[in-house]
Amino acid sequence: MYEFKTKKEPFARGFLNCESENLSKKTAAGMLLTAKERELDLDLELGLCYGNMWYGTMYEFTGIHAWGDRYDELAERYPEEKDDFMYIKENMVPYAEEQYNWGKDRTDFYANGKEGYMWAGGWEGHANPDHADVCHFGTDALRAKIEKYRVLNPGKDDFYDACSMTMDSLDILAERYREKALEMLETETDPENIDKLKMIIKTFEHSPKAPCRDFAEAVIVFALVYTADGLDSPGWFDQYMYDFWKVTDSELRLKYLNYIWEFFHNTRAWNLTISGSDENWNDLTNDLSYAILKITKEKKYQTPNLTMRCHRNTPEELYAAAYETLATGCGLPGLYNDEAVVPALERLGIPSADAHMYVMNGCNQIDIQGKSHMGLEDGQFTVAKAVEFALNNGVSNRTGADLGAKTGDPRSFESYEDFYAAFIKQLDFIIELITDMANTAQKHHSVHLPGPFRCVLIDGCLEKGLEYKNGGPLYGNGQILLQGFAEAVDSIAAVKKFVYEEKRFTMAELVDALNNNFEGYDELYHVLKNNNIRFGNDIEYVDSIAAEVMNYINNKLLTIPTFRGGHYSGGCSPFVDAPKCGESLGALPNGLKKEERLIADSIGATPGCDVNGPTALLNSCLGFDHTLPGSGFILNLKFDRSIFNSEIGKAAFIALWKNYFDRKGQMITATVVSADELIDAQKNPENHKDLIVRVGGYCDYFVNISKGLQDNVIARTVLNI
Repeated sequence: MYEFKTKKEPFARGFLNCESENLSKKTAAGMLLTAKERELDLDLELGLCYGNMWYGTMYEFTGIHAWGDRYDELAERYPEEKDDFMYIKENMVPYAEEQYNWGKDRTDFYANGKEGYMWAGGWEGHANPDHADVCHFGTDALRAKIEKYRVLNPGKDDFYDACSMTMDSLDILAERYREKALEMLETETDPENIDKLKMIIKTFEHSPKAPCRDFAEAVIVFALVYTADGLDSPGWFDQYMYDFWKVTDSELRLKYLNYIWEFFHNTRAWNLTISGSDENWNDLTNDLSYAILKITKEKKYQTPNLTMRCHRNTPEELYAAAYETLATGCGLPGLYNDEAVVPALERLGIPSADAHMYVMNGCNQIDIQGKSHMGLEDGQFTVAKAVEFALNNGVSNRTGADLGAKTGDPRSFESYEDFYAAFIKQLDFIIELITDMANTAQKHHSVHLPGPFRCVLIDGCLEKGLEYKNGGPLYGNGQILLQGFAEAVDSIAAVKKFVYEEKRFTMAELVDALNNNFEGYDELYHVLKNNNIRFGNDIEYVDSIAAEVMNYINNKLLTIPTFRGGHYSGGCSPFVDAPKCGESLGALPNGLKKEERLIADSIGATPGCDVNGPTALLNSCLGFDHTLPGSGFILNLKFDRSIFNSEIGKAAFIALWKNYFDRKGQMITATVVSADELIDAQKNPENHKDLIVRVGGYCDYFVNISKGLQDNVIARTVLNI
């Protein structure tokens, strides 16, 4: 055991001086020493205490992070402790780097270089642990559960020791915070702050070892657990907190709902889910659901990314409350349909009772609360790149790199069927590549990225004696997201119509025009750019192609196993990547020129190309099967503020929403804004700092997003309902 002089870097010291070589136990030892020594972070403004393990060498759900430059700086600043910092650097940095040393050559070649049309396995994914289990049962009960399964799985003592140590770390932090609150109480004079400190003391006198007794205590313990885990997605908040909510005085619970909401906003919490149905389609809405919509409406924050689940028995009052919240322009809640999501999860072998426990994670990926590690996400690719590869025999039109399958010289394709077969072969190549890369990463993460804290809070891990990233959770499916879909479909339709049916251009002319970025091909470019056969307008000719392509992708993914023990599934949630992926494309038959950034940021049309109204757009999107994708399948809509915020607009939007969901559409979002507002905000950002828009699967302030994303949002068709 190394004898440290320094009192800094507690996680590294605990990790390195752990006598076991088991990485889970070493990680837990780092957490334990951090809990004992870290600077306490008592937020008196919100009356909350934080358990972050982010002090120097950092641990959270994304792994262990250690930076050589940091230790060099510490050695220079504290020369008397230089040997300690160099020891930490020598031993921690290689470990931190090894976590991600699973396939750098392939990652650099396909994702991180000049192309950027796909990525896979680059990180280990979000999850929804049952953080509130600590509130409901207490760490003593969870330790008893650990010991129960230790007996049933002999030979795994290090694993169970690690899990128990993470619970010890919570108890240590809670006791230290109690003592700090007592100390602060001696000099505090503000009555409101005194109440907050007394509540912390009252809570930590018995929790987290024992269950919480009311909503205020549950919020305090939840914040401690949630921050110790690394600030991921809160999940099904109105369900797991309701037992505490309903036994708490109205004034007190509203006060602590405000505190936790400010906390979620300040920490940029990911996805929080409300409402939904059980396996018998009973509605699960409660008064906390309405309180959450009300506070979202009042605060008008862009975070947390609120999701509302809907189904056949959703009450009319909830539809109205969600509309009123959306009408503020905050972009929340995102609306999800149990009638599409639950069957998609059941396709993956998830029983109905658990499928009905789904929540949203990250931007809008689908997870099972406290029971799964579903990737979230394992990879992403641009569908339109497969069109580009089919027209270039697997070579990138943009960079000349040989990235795809060999499907032959497109000039030799004698029929549309030949061209389409080449496109499908390119799709297969990309999907098989991306899932292979993701599985390689999953296998590596299972060894090098232990998560003992999450193992206690996700069902299956303790029962099996297996790590969270190594097959422990009950469900280990994966999610591959797509984008650039409309551009692919419009391009395929253009090739079919203008090359093979009308024969206005030969394939040779088209390929030459694309290779020259349309320079010198003005007539061809004009025809392709301005043709009206575009996805999103309820045109059977193009929508039938869209359905065939989308269903093929989602069915193909369902056949591919994950390393975690499930199968892959599809989705569409581009996050902030739509402009980047647009830039990665070469010229396409839909009239897109090389490095133009404007591509669809959801399953909908290319911005500005859906010209036949919202019903036509929804009809196009309903052409494919929404019960196939097991990840978020977003459709971003933009509505004119003046029309949306009227009684006619309210009735029209709710009718549109219900109709889409009755026909098994999975999800819609609504940006409520005027085009003039967006244009002025781009020119004069200082005047529009509170303007919120939907981007990919989440919300953000318009002035904070890149110009490429701003252009994308501005170009979306404003739907007059």
